[in-house]
Amino acid sequence: MADINDRKRTLFRHPLAAIGGALTIAGGFIFIVLLLLDISVGGENPYSSLVTFVVVPAIITLGVILFLIASWLQVRAARARGEHVRFNLRIDPTDPNYMRSLWLFLGLSAALILVVSYSGYRAYEATDSVAFCGKTCHTVMEPQYVTYKNSPHAKVACVECHIGPGASFYVKSKLDGTRQLFRTALNSYERPIQTPVHNLRPAQETCEGCHWPQQFWGNKFTTRTYYKTDEQNSPWTISFLVKVGGGNPRTGKLEGIHWHMLAANKVEYVATDEKRQTIPWVRVTSPDGTQKVYKSAGSEIPDINDPATEIRSFDCMDCHNRPSHKFLAPATALNLALSTRNVSPTLPYIRQVGLDLLNASYEDREQAQAALDTGLMAYYQANYPEIAVSHAAEISRSTKTLKTIYAENFFPEMKTDYRARENNLSHFVNDGCFRCHSGNMESDDGSTISSACSTCHLIVAQGPSEDLSQLTSSITGLDFQHPEDIGDAWKEAKCTDCHTPDSGY
Repeated sequence: MADINDRKRTLFRHPLAAIGGALTIAGGFIFIVLLLLDISVGGENPYSSLVTFVVVPAIITLGVILFLIASWLQVRAARARGEHVRFNLRIDPTDPNYMRSLWLFLGLSAALILVVSYSGYRAYEATDSVAFCGKTCHTVMEPQYVTYKNSPHAKVACVECHIGPGASFYVKSKLDGTRQLFRTALNSYERPIQTPVHNLRPAQETCEGCHWPQQFWGNKFTTRTYYKTDEQNSPWTISFLVKVGGGNPRTGKLEGIHWHMLAANKVEYVATDEKRQTIPWVRVTSPDGTQKVYKSAGSEIPDINDPATEIRSFDCMDCHNRPSHKFLAPATALNLALSTRNVSPTLPYIRQVGLDLLNASYEDREQAQAALDTGLMAYYQANYPEIAVSHAAEISRSTKTLKTIYAENFFPEMKTDYRARENNLSHFVNDGCFRCHSGNMESDDGSTISSACSTCHLIVAQGPSEDLSQLTSSITGLDFQHPEDIGDAWKEAKCTDCHTPDSGY
């Protein structure tokens, strides 16, 4: 008869081994299911790689660790008793301790498969939603959420641009999100949230999933009506061709605004501020490999050879920096509202009064909405009492529109509005194009980066009317005419010298 100390025992006797085994089996089952799903379903989901290849393997690993701990505990206990027990993985139905652990193992495995499968799917689904990004956890992101809902990308999930496919950027974003969670809990987050997002995935891996620079070519016809801050809210309309450009399929020529983004060209720059608004150095590499460096006259140029100096490759986000979170300047929003008659241009000085009300300083949105609720009527009762009576309906409708404009673009609690969120896709309020196309960027051979209006657009009609048939027009192009008589001053100064963030115009 074999010595009792030399008999074989199963490793499944310990309850912890049953728990570890259950986790391992459940994780393995879920991994196989998700792997098959990942292979069979077309397209990539930003969270699929993380759940399949990070979370589930972590569950399996935990199960294995628990099983190994149970084995170690059993071996240690046997040695403490002076036993020489050989442990194995055999099934022993005659051992009541083993059978209890076996049933515990099977029950836990079944329960874990159900619970982890369901909860994992629900968590996967929830964290993939726009509501999660904008509401559930990220309350400090309300300004971004509201502007996103009014953007051209409102049907594109946040994660598609902020994370993109694959696990690596998901892990990076969630690690950063953990830091943000603590700052939110401690109410120590910045107001406004700092931009740009420096750890954002390169635009070529997100934007170009839908937008292909090589196919951007030709001109886009655009008409915009502006309104003066005079008593009549006089209109001024400009129709122009925006030289979208790219690779011209007819001529093969690289041209227009999207010339910057064609693979044959490489544009690099150095910014001296966190928001990339001050650019004193630009390097352009042509398709033939030749390089030309432009420097801003009178500006301090960082040491390009210093590893600490960031030389950024120009991409979509350097112009389209607010593709989904555009905070409209009050003048821009009012121009739209006046052209659609949601704000009545028949009300004297409505544009100026509206600008003043929107741009005023308020402690919070409640105070702002209260001021806007009474501001217009109070102005007309004081200055145009007859208008206050005869145009009460127009004043009411205009008041409602002003309140909507404020709610969608101004967030005083987060100190966030158009003044904190520069828009580089223009040259009003923010320098935008003028960061490089200012006329001050010059190379060693004396050539400059063009600042001519015709570089990006061609004016084909303009004049003091909303009726296009009454505008001065020419298909070959017109010289810009400023709505106010300022002579040739506009040729010598940037638009932003007058159209500043403080004015919102």
